[in-house]
Amino acid sequence: DEQEVIEANLKHFASEAGSALIVTTGGTGPAPRDVTPEAIEAVCKKLLPGFGEEMRRASLLEGVPTAILSRQTAGICEKSLVITLPGKPAAVRTCLNAVFPAVPYCIDLIGGPRLE
Repeated sequence: DEQEVIEANLKHFASEAGSALIVTTGGTGPAPRDVTPEAIEAVCKKLLPGFGEEMRRASLLEGVPTAILSRQTAGICEKSLVITLPGKPAAVRTCLNAVFPAVPYCIDLIGGPRLE
């Protein structure tokens, strides 16, 4: 993963494309190449650590002991909610299901379009 490329894409989707929700997958582990959380921190004006905490909790409840190694997070870039998800499809499902109930309300709070 290239942190600068990730940052540029996040900025594009938040500023130029005006996306209300930006979701990334992968790059959240402890390996040297895993730099997605650093990119999120670099471009977001506010971090929302509760998203990562809930995703790790949900994964642990599903019996995934390595969930503690994951560095998922979320933040606000412009008027976009940015959420990092793990790279494995099953883990994406678990984590997205855990946090999605808060997504529409968060987008509304940060001035994004209202989702019904």
